Amino acid sequence: MNIAIFASAFYPSLGGVEELVRQLAHEYKRQGMQAIVLVNRWPRSLPAEEVIEGIPVFRLAMRMPEYNLRVRFNYAVGYPLVRARMLGILRRHKIDMIHVQCVSANGHYGAIASRALGLPLVVTSQGERTMDAERVYEKSPFINKVMRDLLAGADRVTACSRDTLEDLEQWSGFKLGARGSVVYNGIRINDFDGAEPYRHPRPYILGIGRHVRQKGFDLLIEAFAASGVKETHDLILAGDGVEHAQLQALARNLLGEANVHFIGRADRQKAVSLFTGCSFFVLPSRQEPLGIVNLEAMAAGKAVVASRTGGVPEIVVDGETGLLAPPADVPALAAALRKLAGDAALRERLGRAGRERVKNFTWESVAAAYRGVYDAALAGRRGTLAGIPSAPVPVLNAE
Repeated sequence: MNIAIFASAFYPSLGGVEELVRQLAHEYKRQGMQAIVLVNRWPRSLPAEEVIEGIPVFRLAMRMPEYNLRVRFNYAVGYPLVRARMLGILRRHKIDMIHVQCVSANGHYGAIASRALGLPLVVTSQGERTMDAERVYEKSPFINKVMRDLLAGADRVTACSRDTLEDLEQWSGFKLGARGSVVYNGIRINDFDGAEPYRHPRPYILGIGRHVRQKGFDLLIEAFAASGVKETHDLILAGDGVEHAQLQALARNLLGEANVHFIGRADRQKAVSLFTGCSFFVLPSRQEPLGIVNLEAMAAGKAVVASRTGGVPEIVVDGETGLLAPPADVPALAAALRKLAGDAALRERLGRAGRERVKNFTWESVAAAYRGVYDAALAGRRGTLAGIPSAPVPVLNAE
């Protein structure tokens, strides 16, 4: 099976979707499938096509017809050429299936390609409706229409958590029924085997991710200051984003310069090292569809403190692999920090259980689950043509 993944973002950009698509493309190849990636060409200085780690990547000017007259004009002028090039790529690679990963402009073009070539369409939501720091879904009527049209017309719809799938149904008013299923994201457990711990002069608590409001790092800094654990632990925050400067100022105001360390964006190797070396990991999100970083901490054998929001409780089992606190509840978060910082035996027990649980979230199992979704989409198309009810969709088991 040849799959075209229409991704909302891909390398050299760094993020969860980029890593998800990269891992899926490699795992598909190991399982006898082939994948190409189509993505928006931004910045425009990036090459129109290249091969990254053996993955063919094609960048298109995926404009959308909204906002001002100049944008609409550029869309109208450029669209025929973009469409022709896109369809040519898909024909040349003999694509059998179109998979939209995380809906942005890529969803608009994926739907166009599906209709033009009569190909099955699978759409996956990664919680983009609520987790986009640019608040596109609050600003853009067109992208909301794209999402609704995809939910109504896709052969299959998956989401990264049960919470995300239910949110889509409630927001759109569509009951997806047999067309909808949950496929959790995955982790490369072997990355953490024998990894070198990050070197820091004191034990540290780790937070990592985009520095945007949804991620709640301001709450973590406040909770760290209120917890009193600075006597035994530092706080390391990795990442960058629009709130980076504000977070630094908040840390200085509450704690001075000594106990909170901002180390910038971490590549894959450095992130693994940070997880391996920390005492425990914290994800203090106000909103979170899943939180792959929770899986990474668990793969490193570390206890997790996280907000009880979105799909997080589907990953982090309270009292078994970590501690959950109500979102935006600084006193509760501070209490969880205090509890774990002062109890090495509890950290060890939760980390050991997390390492065992994360075995349910390998990329091999994620790719196999998507293959089941693809097969169901193909069977549904054939069954519709023959008047036969479509097959149910397999679901990745996270129990």
